[in-house]
Amino acid sequence: MNIENLITNLQRCKELPNFFRDKMDVVAAKVMAEMTKEARNFLCHELDDIKHTEDQVKAVIDIFPESLSMVNDRYGRLPVQNAAYHPDRVSFIPLLAKEGLRLNAGSEESRGGLLYGRENTLQALVMKEDDNSEVTAKYEKVLEDLHEMGLLKKGDIKKFELLYYALNSSSHQRFEMLADWDPDSLITTSLPNGKPLLRHSKRTCETVLTSGMKHFPERLGFLFRKYKGETICETYIERFGEIKAMSIICRCIPPAENHLLIHRAVEIVPHLEDKLIKYYPDEAFKKDATGRTLPQVKFHAQLRNGTQTFDNNASYFVNARDDEVEAKDPRSGLFPFMLAASNNRSDLDAVYYLLKRCPQVL
Repeated sequence: MNIENLITNLQRCKELPNFFRDKMDVVAAKVMAEMTKEARNFLCHELDDIKHTEDQVKAVIDIFPESLSMVNDRYGRLPVQNAAYHPDRVSFIPLLAKEGLRLNAGSEESRGGLLYGRENTLQALVMKEDDNSEVTAKYEKVLEDLHEMGLLKKGDIKKFELLYYALNSSSHQRFEMLADWDPDSLITTSLPNGKPLLRHSKRTCETVLTSGMKHFPERLGFLFRKYKGETICETYIERFGEIKAMSIICRCIPPAENHLLIHRAVEIVPHLEDKLIKYYPDEAFKKDATGRTLPQVKFHAQLRNGTQTFDNNASYFVNARDDEVEAKDPRSGLFPFMLAASNNRSDLDAVYYLLKRCPQVL
């Protein structure tokens, strides 16, 4: 007997005695329970985007809705989670999540099962590695679909550290996609040990720096952001060697684009000036956004940091150019003679000399 004949006969159940119908209800409940398990197995293990259509999968869910909330026996994953680990099933995730949301699969907070479990579906989608470009494209498409459906939210990128998970995959596109959706996560996301993303590995540093430059060019992609007293730039040169490190930096921050990397370096890592200027020589003749030349920036920075005093290096002040002595430091709003007197240094000899050189600033 096929399923159609069975359905036809079952429709005549109202003609049967009550006790017989009650027994059939018990049998039917057992059948539905077993078939729900089979539906769970189908959704977890047998889905195939070549063999099956979304309409077929939707029909299974409609007939056996509880199957979406049943975990598989081996890993304790919901069907939507399990699909993230299998390229032939991953394309069904938007459908499974949409139906899971409708049917409250997992829990009310799990967003259709996407957020269920210790390692959720979003994290699995982001970190999945595969050298096959077609497979990689599938995963990217699923993330895009979930984002368009509102099932992958901006806040998820920070909350679930998706940028960190993306660095563990072979897909730079996934990282860039997430960074585009939430640029601030480049700042707020860190590695498990607390280090910035730029310190992840030699393999991924260029990806992170490129995204940083795309969204935060005014901060040079956080190249000079400090962690425990050391900038990313210093770390790269120390870890990779000058030639390799500068090759990466120059690809991400092309010298021809005049980002004024040297102007920033003399303020934060002055000891690297000679190394960096070899790769950015033209910047020595550029002015920053406030109209300052490199010597002016350097002069102000050294006064602010207190690295030069009249007592230990009088020639530094004597050889300073008039435009350096006269220019106000835009960062502090102070003239050079004021900088020499600030921060409890009170370098009175320097203050006297600078005022003598440029009394009109009073």
